[in-house]
Amino acid sequence: MALGDETGNVHAPPATLDFLIHTLFTQALMALGRIPNPITQQKMHNLPTAKHFIDTLAMLEQKTAGNRTADESRMLEEIQHQLRLMFMDEQAAGRVSAVPTP
Repeated sequence: MALGDETGNVHAPPATLDFLIHTLFTQALMALGRIPNPITQQKMHNLPTAKHFIDTLAMLEQKTAGNRTADESRMLEEIQHQLRLMFMDEQAAGRVSAVPTP
């Protein structure tokens, strides 16, 4: 989320591992149809894209091993677990494509 000051200038949030993890989590949630796209306000189901974000989080976990705080590690593990469960639910429901849902 961008932050603005009193002059209307917009500043990006600080670049942190937490922010990156939450960004990837949000993208995965959109691809799983759990939250609407903020631009179109439509929910989409796109399991290949969701899998890409889940795999990206797994890669991030592997590449940052030994360099994360305990809180970052716990958050990364919990988010991946939640996303994998949601992914399996979507697969079981047969939702795969990038078709908007009502």
